[in-house]
Amino acid sequence: MNIVVDGRYQIIKRLGKGGFAHTYLAKNLTAPGKPQCVVKQLRPKVEHPRMLQLFKLEAAILARFKHSQIPQQVECFEHQGDFFMVQDFVAGDDLSKEFTIGHQWSEAKVVGFLREMLKVLGYVHQKQAIHRDIKPANIIRRWDDGQLCLIDFGAVQDLGGDSVTPNPVVGTPGYHPPEQLNGAANFSSDIYALGMTAIQFLTGQYPLHLPKNEAKEVIWRDLASISDRLATILEQMTRVDDIERYDSTTAVLVDLERLPIETDGDSQVRSPQFMDTESRDRQLTTSRIMAIAVLIGLGFISTATIVNRIPLVQNSVGASMVDR
Repeated sequence: MNIVVDGRYQIIKRLGKGGFAHTYLAKNLTAPGKPQCVVKQLRPKVEHPRMLQLFKLEAAILARFKHSQIPQQVECFEHQGDFFMVQDFVAGDDLSKEFTIGHQWSEAKVVGFLREMLKVLGYVHQKQAIHRDIKPANIIRRWDDGQLCLIDFGAVQDLGGDSVTPNPVVGTPGYHPPEQLNGAANFSSDIYALGMTAIQFLTGQYPLHLPKNEAKEVIWRDLASISDRLATILEQMTRVDDIERYDSTTAVLVDLERLPIETDGDSQVRSPQFMDTESRDRQLTTSRIMAIAVLIGLGFISTATIVNRIPLVQNSVGASMVDR
């Protein structure tokens, strides 16, 4: 695509098309090294003055964020009657690409995912914002360090006193809770969506494909091999009645920390009781190899010491003979 917006941003390709905006991968021609960035163009399917307000609201909220796992907003401007917003580009793959129907994440991996995302989401809530569209496609695993990044704040709601009336019809079916459709989203609404995302990874099934009980809550427990303690946490995260749900990310993290699972250096969670046989065998084999290497090393050192001492003994004998 040979399109340059405002003489500064060269469009490379389109990344996505939503209900009221298109996003493009672009090059910033005026910045040193011409780094890649994301250009978001306001293109609503239905023209409405509130769409522009919401677009500007997203830019204003992103400008408040200074978090390494949330793309930074570069600028927002008008060009030839169209409105654009420029953000940092996150090089990575969104989690929808890690999902395959029938493939189930381990309990350890899901706990690691929850711990990391709850901290990012907690930051968003501290800034008095509700994301309102948490789902695998809006979470990117960055290539260079493996960290998870939260993207696409197009449905964001500001609780910090902004007068813009939020659009109640936002979110993605299967992930958003009932109160969100009524325009009454709160912090626990994001917690619900994150819980549904975790359930999707645990069961290997899309949320919309899961059956529901009389209370309209998804039935999933028999589809995942996890501990009762984690199941209890996820059930409270995804209660239909938001009064029964966790009211903060901190509360969820407190319960997760009580699980007997530790996080390793790859930001994934491992625990002896959840480690499969192959992993244990691999660890034992590695340990044996290291032990053998140490013994060989010690043997080599001992041999080298004996060899090095032989000339000294011979020299001592020679010296004694000369003295005689």
